[in-house]
Amino acid sequence: MRRLCSALIWLAAIMTVGAQTNGDLVHTVDAGETLISIASAYGVSLERLLELNQLDPEAILPIGRRLIVIPEGATGDEEEPASEDLEAEAAERAISRTSVAGLPPAPIAAAAAPMMDPADISPRLCFAVFADANQNGLREPGEDYLGNAEILLLDEANAEALQYLTDGQSEPRCLRDLSPKSYVINAAAPAGFGLTSAASLRLDLRAGSEAVVEFGAKQGFEAETSSPLGPVAPDETQSGIDEPSILREISGIFALTLAGLVFFSGMVVSIFLRGR
Repeated sequence: MRRLCSALIWLAAIMTVGAQTNGDLVHTVDAGETLISIASAYGVSLERLLELNQLDPEAILPIGRRLIVIPEGATGDEEEPASEDLEAEAAERAISRTSVAGLPPAPIAAAAAPMMDPADISPRLCFAVFADANQNGLREPGEDYLGNAEILLLDEANAEALQYLTDGQSEPRCLRDLSPKSYVINAAAPAGFGLTSAASLRLDLRAGSEAVVEFGAKQGFEAETSSPLGPVAPDETQSGIDEPSILREISGIFALTLAGLVFFSGMVVSIFLRGR
């Protein structure tokens, strides 16, 4: 049965293949065949088949169309040069990946700008006063900077380093030529406003560092001035001694002493009466 099938296949091939007068080997298209299947059957590439028959890759093959598959004088192995070209390209790529040992070093361009030591960079301080609508002390979108607020910067020796009046337009104001040291920055809100954040902050500015300080203020707001530990009683001395407490202790001691004297006197009177 297998031999019969093979004979039928060869018979169909013989019936669909013929020779033109010029010696080209041609194939007659049968039902269900495609350009790819025909090229594969004869061992030629699809591009070669299209080139020999001047066909478009999307062309529809009508049944009975005669296609040149192998021209006169050529064999089914004519695609060998293509593989040789691929081997040559592979050899070229291998050469390009060889070691760079022995090649001259690439030129090195010197940087135009000198390297900066962070210790030589002055600290930077930026500050501003903003309208703190929700009184949270943090500037949020929609909270603009305020003018007519006073900023005072003092160094660690309590000497004035800067006195500045905000305009609400050029803030935050940044200082870039400060000396690395400790500073105290104070803020005073514009007229009719009260600070919603701390009015004074201590800053330790080191070389190359940057600090941004923004004070919050709200119109009509009155900041609390009482001590976080509560109001100080007027009868407290600076030494921290509570005078009323001392008086209460002395009074207690005096009362105990008086009671002791009364008890002792009673004992003496009782002993005297018994002796009589």
